[in-house]
Amino acid sequence: MDQLAHDTAAAPTKVDAVGKVESYGIEYIPDEDRHSRPRNLLWILFGGSMTFGIIVIGWVPVSLGLGWWASASAIVVGSAIGATLMAPMSLLGLRSGSNNPVASGAHFGALGRMIGSALGITADIVFAALCIWAAGEVLARSVVRIFGIEDQATTIALLIVAYTLVAIVMTVIAVMGHANMVSFTKWMVPTAGPIMLLYCFVAAPNFDPNYAGGDYVLGSFWPTWILGMLACAGTINSYGPYVGDWTRHISTKKFRPRDSVGAAWIGGFFGMGGAFMFGAYTAVTFKDPINAYATEFANNVPFWFLFFALYLAFIPGTAQAVINIYNMGLDFSSIVPGLSRVRATVYLSIVSTVLVFIGAFYQQLSAIVSSYLAILIVLGAPWSVINLIGYFNNRGFYDPDSLQVYNRGQMGGRYWSSVGLNHRAVIAWLAAVCIGMLFINTGWYAGPGTKLFEGADIGFVVSTLVAAVVYVAFLKFNPEPAYVFGPRGARIASAPPERYGDFMPIQEMDMSKVRWRLG
Repeated sequence: MDQLAHDTAAAPTKVDAVGKVESYGIEYIPDEDRHSRPRNLLWILFGGSMTFGIIVIGWVPVSLGLGWWASASAIVVGSAIGATLMAPMSLLGLRSGSNNPVASGAHFGALGRMIGSALGITADIVFAALCIWAAGEVLARSVVRIFGIEDQATTIALLIVAYTLVAIVMTVIAVMGHANMVSFTKWMVPTAGPIMLLYCFVAAPNFDPNYAGGDYVLGSFWPTWILGMLACAGTINSYGPYVGDWTRHISTKKFRPRDSVGAAWIGGFFGMGGAFMFGAYTAVTFKDPINAYATEFANNVPFWFLFFALYLAFIPGTAQAVINIYNMGLDFSSIVPGLSRVRATVYLSIVSTVLVFIGAFYQQLSAIVSSYLAILIVLGAPWSVINLIGYFNNRGFYDPDSLQVYNRGQMGGRYWSSVGLNHRAVIAWLAAVCIGMLFINTGWYAGPGTKLFEGADIGFVVSTLVAAVVYVAFLKFNPEPAYVFGPRGARIASAPPERYGDFMPIQEMDMSKVRWRLG
């Protein structure tokens, strides 16, 4: 901790305040400098979900051919699974003082933690692009209806302007940082929330609870239901790699960790799950529930409601994108230490916007989104489970100094292990993903294992179980060195000190000095 204390003392005062650009990157945040609180997780997860980029996920089960009750049940089950996997991940940020991918270095190794960064960046880019697309689509289509525009070229020009405008707003707020993001999402609940409730009443005459759906995308009910459920579970679980971005700002001395876990679960299940339910409910009221959600929403709402739709599309429409872009910039700066959070945020927001322009007019959006989410949860759920088991095994102990070695261009420390990779977690994750991919069915790709279950996608279940079994077996029969753990030691097992000796001293990075060892 001496190096960390020296760096902290020598560093200029850090800023995380409304109206100012956050100066924190992925470095350790001392407990006394953490000024957030658990209830801010509720603001982020509720306020950030009142946007078409999240609402559209609730339309996915309907677009796959499910009826109202089937879609609603898929949303409830998927939201419960996703929130249960995501919420405990808030503990990593609390205990490590950094974001979750960096904290995962305690289990995956100081370099192996890049797996988490890659998962977070991939999810963020796609969700940010989805938010820009949905918000821009509703914004532009509402303007077209209000002014009675029929010219196709003008409509396309409006779409481009709307996408660009949403992208600029989200980038500016994301660059401003954590405190500004929390403040922004707080504003969504009392403004966007009533508008959404109002539309529930407006659309009620067109709502048919007996809506039976259309043709099942995967040919039969249960495989299609599972795919719709996984879309919801995968979306919430995708927050696992970066919920620590927010909890690292919460003091463990002022607030109990379980308060943050509870707030994260409530925000995931009710905040995001509620937005999913709104998406399914409104989709059922459309003339063509299967068609692109944003287009149908703008075309089906009463004319007078279009003015509320403009607000929903533009202001709340950027809220979720802000969350994604902020997290994305933080993760990318952790992979490229020389790149600041601000610059990484700007660069990746441009990438997300370009993806929107490329895919805006592609008609197979729902198939792409559902397929991506089915794959994402096979990648992300094992990563979350391994980290949670690791957290349990090390009793919540993290050495912030050793977690930050790569970010400082150094090597060594408690978590350096084998060339910076902890083979236990890395092998368990790879095995889980490889085996899980044999049991997924996205509609575009069906693994050979799905034939055993009439085409049902159980890749998420298989990958989670494989990760847990393989990782626990490693921890039990090939335990980690004693120096990895804190004063209370390991819960499962640890190797005696004489087996591995002490950990590599922290030094400037020189990979030529590294020797492979299963430490």
